[in-house]
Amino acid sequence: MEFKNKAWKPIFASFLMSILFSYLLMVGFYVIGPGGDLTQLLLEPVKVVSFAYAQENLKVIFSLMPFVILGGMLYSMRSSILLPKLVDASDFGLHGTSKWGQPSDVVNGKTFSKRNAYNKDPLSAFKMEPGIILGKIPSRKELIIMPKGTNIDNRNVLIIGSSGSGKGQAYVFPNMMNHVEETIIVTDPKGEIYEATHQLKRDQGYKVYQIDFVNFSEEVGYNPLDYVDDDEDARAVANTIASNAVDDGKRDFWSESAIAYFAAIILYIKTEYRHTATMTHVVQFTAKAGKDEEFLDNLLEEMSVDHPAYDMFTLANMSAGNTRTGIMSTLAQQIGIFAMRKIAKFTAKSSFNFRDLQEEKTVLYIKVRMKSNPFKQLTATFFEQLIDTFYDIADENHSRLPIDSIYLLDEFANIGKINGYPNILATCRGLGMSMHTVIQDIGQLEDKRMYGPDMARSIINNHDTTLFLRTKDTKTAKYFSDVAGETTIKHKQKSTSIGEKKASKSISEQFVKRPLITQGELLNVNPAVCYLFVNGYFPLKLEKSYQYKVYGEFLFGKDRKPNYERSSRNNFLKFFGISSVNHVEKLPEAHTAIDPEERELEDADYDEALEAEMLALEEEMEKIPEEEDVPFAEEDEFEDGEGISTEELSMLLGNLDPIDQTPLEPLEEAPITTEATDDGITDEDVQAAFRELEEALNGIGDDDPDAEALMEVIKELTDEAAADQEETDEDEEKKELDDSDDLPM
Repeated sequence: MEFKNKAWKPIFASFLMSILFSYLLMVGFYVIGPGGDLTQLLLEPVKVVSFAYAQENLKVIFSLMPFVILGGMLYSMRSSILLPKLVDASDFGLHGTSKWGQPSDVVNGKTFSKRNAYNKDPLSAFKMEPGIILGKIPSRKELIIMPKGTNIDNRNVLIIGSSGSGKGQAYVFPNMMNHVEETIIVTDPKGEIYEATHQLKRDQGYKVYQIDFVNFSEEVGYNPLDYVDDDEDARAVANTIASNAVDDGKRDFWSESAIAYFAAIILYIKTEYRHTATMTHVVQFTAKAGKDEEFLDNLLEEMSVDHPAYDMFTLANMSAGNTRTGIMSTLAQQIGIFAMRKIAKFTAKSSFNFRDLQEEKTVLYIKVRMKSNPFKQLTATFFEQLIDTFYDIADENHSRLPIDSIYLLDEFANIGKINGYPNILATCRGLGMSMHTVIQDIGQLEDKRMYGPDMARSIINNHDTTLFLRTKDTKTAKYFSDVAGETTIKHKQKSTSIGEKKASKSISEQFVKRPLITQGELLNVNPAVCYLFVNGYFPLKLEKSYQYKVYGEFLFGKDRKPNYERSSRNNFLKFFGISSVNHVEKLPEAHTAIDPEERELEDADYDEALEAEMLALEEEMEKIPEEEDVPFAEEDEFEDGEGISTEELSMLLGNLDPIDQTPLEPLEEAPITTEATDDGITDEDVQAAFRELEEALNGIGDDDPDAEALMEVIKELTDEAAADQEETDEDEEKKELDDSDDLPM
């Protein structure tokens, strides 16, 4: 029952009329009884009312009379108060059979759980059956919960919600609290999910990890090459990074050829450096290959045919001249972010192993950017390798994960393109996984830089459950209006005809077709309402399950600040008989056979010369103004001077001075030694001088008018020193440069 905008006017008028008519009746009874002047009695309401309620029979009549009159008035004015109601006639099936489903039909313990009630006590909500919270039954303190053993084909959920629709408060937070047995992977764009729930999850027996793809903290890192074991893994990493580096989503000859080179380089680096291989080595290798056209040819001549990367390099290295230059330029764009200093440090080592997440129940908070993500190459690779690792674990365990897992992927589009995501959705339930894909509208999936229309349709179809919160996109609204289907409704049509002598009225019933829910209704949905679409069932109209409606102030206080550790924790621990756990677990190192100290960037893995090159590159980047044709344009722009232009990548690949190049040698074959030169100057003296120079340069502000001049002076001094050295010892210099270009076999 819905009211018209100004329904209060006829309601108020009806209330006044009922009081007036009741009083007139009282006056009439007084005239009939004791008698008196009618006009005088109308002006003496106290006397009249006292008389009416003093009589036992009249008291009953006049106690009910105002309500009877009010009801009659409201009924007569109902057309001015209520919006016309469409009568469901879907059972006739004349124009359509779709209709709204009833919660009582699906809350049967098989589809949705019967243990779904809560009360005013926030702790009562923790007694509900663990499972996926989808919504709240209207006007009742009961939720729609999908349990583990549901008869729905898969437990994947697609959540559609524009900004401010309650994706976090009405879906992510309730499900973070109602899952107590599975490993949880959750994206945390604002970092508020970790802040509000990490201690609660520890108290529930979880191991807690957090990784930050926004600030790239050096304390917790991720090295993609830790999960490369063979050519298939190398190709997968190359493909994912390349797919997320292309702005227009196109895969042409240049990108495909660059991927082939990229995969071969990854496999070569992984073979030579084994557990210490990093993306910095890939950048170094690419820089050498882009600078010297004969580099790869010479490498192949010296490489054993049994080398794992030999065949891949042979196939990739079939181009020459300008074609090869174009391919290497494309490759440079694909791996450009890994030349950034903070990314190089972040990807130098893995702070935990994905297999740790299946050793015991774990929650992994993944912080990604909210608005746009210029590091999609890295985040997409992270998720793809994480999911692949879970598939490998399931293969080793009779096609089932040791611990069931859920992925709460808020702001899914900002993760980047996960290759094979439709297949993951189609096969993950058998392994014990469920994917919760949170997007703002269908257009985010159909974007050609993401999955495109065809693959987007496959992704949507592989979610058996869709929760519609709100959208501002007309195409998305039309899609779900079509999904809801068409129904048959009955309405009455009134007609009046006026003749010469009298007027006649007629009422007829008509059956017409209309969408169960129109596009306009979806675009203007009530903020508290959501719609649930489940394959094989009629749509459900529900209320949003906001965490504060279900859990009260358990998680957030009235000041909207996290409240669990402030005031709720003691009651929670006492209620469940849990001993207090106050310590914060540190992230374990990756399960590899290497010494953690061997992975530090200050060692040979990332020497000072390379660090200086990357620092200089970043300083140059900050000086170059943004242009429209810069790679990673449009939505994926870098912030705070992080972008890498084509010219800078060209500098990295081909224009670096040979004197500044660092030989790429395996760590185990490159011990740091100290030898005296003819002038009595040791390598330690040289390194100390470079460190002093670097500290001096770091102290120069970006706006310092003398900074550019200082750099020119340093370059002139370096060139003069190089020229003097070449004149005095040309043969020895030539031999040293040749040695620096050698790569390990």
